[in-house]
Amino acid sequence: MKKLLTTFTFISIFAANQACANSDNISADDSSKTIIASYEGGRVSAKDVNEEIAKIAAQNEKLKGLTFAQLNSNQKEAVIKEVVLKELAAREAKKRNLDDEKDYKEALKLFETELLKQKLFIALAKEASSEENVRKNYDELVVKLKDKKDIKISYVIVKTKAEADGVYALVSKNPNIFAAQAKKKSLDKETGKKGGDLGFVMEDLLPAEILAQARSVSKGGVAKPVASGDKWVVVKFEDERAVEISSFEKSKDALAQNLAKKAIEDFIAQNLEKAKINIAVK
Repeated sequence: MKKLLTTFTFISIFAANQACANSDNISADDSSKTIIASYEGGRVSAKDVNEEIAKIAAQNEKLKGLTFAQLNSNQKEAVIKEVVLKELAAREAKKRNLDDEKDYKEALKLFETELLKQKLFIALAKEASSEENVRKNYDELVVKLKDKKDIKISYVIVKTKAEADGVYALVSKNPNIFAAQAKKKSLDKETGKKGGDLGFVMEDLLPAEILAQARSVSKGGVAKPVASGDKWVVVKFEDERAVEISSFEKSKDALAQNLAKKAIEDFIAQNLEKAKINIAVK
């Protein structure tokens, strides 16, 4: 659950950030100087309207990439009026010293801490996914994977040892019926539909007990049942090959995303552990 939450936080931050980037066709430096409208006591810049559009687009996936130029006259006027209204309302609130009230200061602090958290996560992700860091990570992976193997197995997962022994008794004598047994009896319905075929998987990613059983027989052979967690597994060793390593160009985007995600998750895990949180109410 913790991993799911941190992943969701990461995705949410970057989705909002991307919406802001897509909605602005004018560079950050130019957008604050380009004036879209003026009013008594102020002006509306391209940056102002783009930020307003980004807030709307972030709430609706269908509006992702929307720009001010794509709006019709009435829509543009509505966006401009909303920007002006917010500024005028803020000025009036300050005249009335509403910004000195306790609830406002508490809300402002809450907003500030949330915004700083998001900015930190973005900074961590940007640092981790830099070209230099991605290249370093790729080179390390190439060295690490140099002598590794991709293992192709098929398997049948069942609840009890007795069930596993029954499957093994049949398929060990006739490996050609392995696929039929997987489709009929495996608890893993996804691989079961494919005759238990897991495809090629890097050996380090397989559970140790599964890999050991696959290695205990020759290609095409079926290993004796083995316990894995609270289930029993019958493994058929299909094939093996050297690990296929994609080029840096093909790998860099996925590596950058993984490094960015890991940087945020590591920060969260490490800092929560250091905080030594003591929950008084349960």
